[in-house]
Amino acid sequence: MTIEGTFPRKARREQRDMSLPLHEWRFEVGRADHGERLDGFLRARLSWRSRSRLRTAIDDGRVEVRASRDPQRAPVGRVRPSLRLRSGQEVIVRLASPQAEAGAGERTYEPRQIPVLHEDDQLVGVSKPPLLNVYPTRRHRAGSLIELIHERRRLGPAGRKAERGVPPTPCHRLDRETSGLLLFANGRQARDHLQQQFETRTVEKSYLAVVVGAVAGDRGRIELPIERDPESAVEIRARAREGGAGKRAVTRWRVRQRLDGKTLVELRPETGRQHQLRVHMAALGHPIVGDKLYLGGDELFLRSLEGELPAADLEALGLYRQALHAWSLRFVHPRTGEALRLEAPLWPDIAALLEA
Repeated sequence: MTIEGTFPRKARREQRDMSLPLHEWRFEVGRADHGERLDGFLRARLSWRSRSRLRTAIDDGRVEVRASRDPQRAPVGRVRPSLRLRSGQEVIVRLASPQAEAGAGERTYEPRQIPVLHEDDQLVGVSKPPLLNVYPTRRHRAGSLIELIHERRRLGPAGRKAERGVPPTPCHRLDRETSGLLLFANGRQARDHLQQQFETRTVEKSYLAVVVGAVAGDRGRIELPIERDPESAVEIRARAREGGAGKRAVTRWRVRQRLDGKTLVELRPETGRQHQLRVHMAALGHPIVGDKLYLGGDELFLRSLEGELPAADLEALGLYRQALHAWSLRFVHPRTGEALRLEAPLWPDIAALLEA
């Protein structure tokens, strides 16, 4: 039996507070997800949880499946890991937050240690430290940047408890090792306004990077498509090559400072491909100092996943992390409509590299 009619569009949920001990996630099953197993569906959306732990959560009754917008209103049946989902259903998950779980690890920073570069009623601009994830992951579940920013909001001025509306939402991402400027939006309207600017590439981004060798010339433009490297043992490794079948990628660069055996360059991406700046500079013959994948290679990168690198590897890299820093953003303020430029000073480790 088919029920005809129009189902109302669900309102977008506000950002959940990632610093609270218990979280609720709600996911709508789309057409592309029709027929997918429940455990696989959740594994793709809660990457910091293993499939086995998600199965345990399902068996413990912490996952609920509702007919919601399923046109046929088919009975859901027993909620189990192998349950096949239907388009229009809603999956509700209630789990402990990453930092509240046993074995989640210790956090490196406290909320007050994150430098705030700009804050008003619409947005917050912070300088992300290196080796800090924006969101929790399987390897690093506790103390992500979003948790720290949310906890800072709840603490309020001078550590006093303060509930001030919806928690801020990140408008973009930075790699774990990359330091620098990251924007958070306060509320749905500001978030939509800022994210639209990022999606339409109207935000002007500038990065600073220390690269290996003396770069020829003072400025240039790299336009090389980026694709996955089929010759690499590392699944996330990409490559850029002339005439490649990858996605279009463009990076502008100019020299800011010449050093002994290294160059400080400013990089302005015109597109937003994964690893774009790292791949393009490596393709130019000047990989970024400290880049375990594109300077160190597959074997060194895989060793880094196992734990602390030996002294010989660190010496070859030149820095314990990739010397890439998100320096500045120029965008339109969501409330005033005026152009705003924010800048994050170089993180001390890269500054020390330049001084040395």
